Amino acid sequence: MLSLNNAIKLKAKAPLLLHSFTLPTTKITLVFRSVSTPLNETALSLNTTTPNTIPFLPSPFLSCRAAMTTAACVQVKEQIELTETEKKIFDRLLNTLRHFNLQTQLRVAGGWVRDKLLGKECYDIDIALDNMLGSEFVDKVQEYLSTTGEVAQGLAVIPSNPEQSKHLETARMRLFDLWIDFVNLRCEDYSENSRIPTMKFGTAEDDAYRRDLTINSLFYNINTNLVEDFTKRGLEDLKFGRIVTPLPPKATFLDDPLRVLRAIRFGARFDFTLDEELKKAAACDDVKTALAAKISRERIGTEIDLMISGNQPVKAIDYVCDLTLFWVVFSLPPKVEPAVSEECYRLSAAYLDASWKLIQLIGCSNFGDEQRRLCLYSALFLPLRSAAYKDRKDKKIPVVNYIFRDSLKRKASDADTVMNIHKSLEKFLSLIPSLLSNEDIQLTEVDWGREFDDVPFTSKLRVLTGFLLREIKDFWRVALLISTLLYPTGTECSQDIIDKHFQLDKRKNIFVSVDNAIVKLGLEEVWDLKPLVNGKDIMNVLQLKVGGPLVREWQQKALSWQLAHPSGTAEECLDWMKETHSKRIKME
Repeated sequence: MLSLNNAIKLKAKAPLLLHSFTLPTTKITLVFRSVSTPLNETALSLNTTTPNTIPFLPSPFLSCRAAMTTAACVQVKEQIELTETEKKIFDRLLNTLRHFNLQTQLRVAGGWVRDKLLGKECYDIDIALDNMLGSEFVDKVQEYLSTTGEVAQGLAVIPSNPEQSKHLETARMRLFDLWIDFVNLRCEDYSENSRIPTMKFGTAEDDAYRRDLTINSLFYNINTNLVEDFTKRGLEDLKFGRIVTPLPPKATFLDDPLRVLRAIRFGARFDFTLDEELKKAAACDDVKTALAAKISRERIGTEIDLMISGNQPVKAIDYVCDLTLFWVVFSLPPKVEPAVSEECYRLSAAYLDASWKLIQLIGCSNFGDEQRRLCLYSALFLPLRSAAYKDRKDKKIPVVNYIFRDSLKRKASDADTVMNIHKSLEKFLSLIPSLLSNEDIQLTEVDWGREFDDVPFTSKLRVLTGFLLREIKDFWRVALLISTLLYPTGTECSQDIIDKHFQLDKRKNIFVSVDNAIVKLGLEEVWDLKPLVNGKDIMNVLQLKVGGPLVREWQQKALSWQLAHPSGTAEECLDWMKETHSKRIKME
């Protein structure tokens, strides 16, 4: 273990960079412990332009020459540059210490330090305290601010929940429009017969070694303006793009199994390499069992959603598949019909990969963030779109609904949207040939409903396309993209298609052609089309005193007429209704 004096420290001076000064050269000999040979010390001689009064030690891990030459280097900053808002926040916290004469060390922990060193902005500030609870310190900050006339914008305390692996109470305070979390440094003791640790105050070194990953174990000491690396490899792993746990990975994952998914997410997000021992531990049965039993489905769902919404969703899900975690995460209900193949996850991953690449080919600007996210979910669960199970009332429920609401505990609207996209695919597939050729439509395979029986043959394409788009609204381009992966009708993902990479260029051309045809038909936002006639008008034509199914049927017919006659007026629509109704009465 390392002591505080041995921690590797970087001086952070904001906002100026050291190379902006003209300063005399000082030769520094830095001694650090080699990772590959922990008992040997290696001396590194560096020339750095820095004044003698600034205690800045360039980390050996920030130079490719100081470590393995075979690893790919990641650009890591030599100092943390604070934004004006961060400086204001940290000043208030330090002033609180001075005001109450507190001997407390304030350290920003984890992701903020990592992201700042990578040159990325981060608004998730977690502060670890060495000798008091977060709630106690927040009270002090609030009391100090009251003496200056300032007021915290918000306060909250999130209690610990050991049963769900949330072992620490977290206090939150909103300062300068940023939420800041405060927790105490911790040390965890486990008894042989319990998975819930006994929590007690720990040192910064204890806390660093209990973190999920070495790249997340770095601290920025607000009191001293130093970056501290107590595991003595966090900076190195950041520099060389490695996902490693500070302690043996199996013990780390059994402590908090959610760390498996976090390791996957960070590995995908930063395009870092997962450590081999970490992968073995993540795939072992003990860890998979603990992940399923110990972690709430909400927390699992949140991690998966962050992966799908992230910059490398395919890589993240590939990791999930490779580590045999797919069915642990996307658990299925009992007695699914038709039965789902154990290897189905491979098709899911292939569809996800194809849809992600197709989005890039078509152009990300065609899809908003929500559309992209739910497009990827739609592709991921495409092989499961026909699978269902029976609930306690013997009602048939789609498996996709179960995964969203039970396995991932996502919002109901996500499940509804993805299921609506899946339901629309059959209709979209039947329309694509006519939209591509702009010829009259031949519909024999899909039941569109009797309300379309009276639609003129030459107008049917516009009418049916309009109704389909009104069902899925601004997710119609998502449904079109997924449909192209299945086009022509009946095409399913096979090894041959995967080997040919889905022939994505051809599918992109189909998407663009159909998209242009829909825009040319004037249907791009057809769900905003206001009906020419309302229910009261229809009741007058039909001479009805109360509404009912008949009024609903005629509302659909009136909308069909409106889509078939884009320049028609309300009077013309009413005249058509009267004439059609009169003919129907005579026929009956």
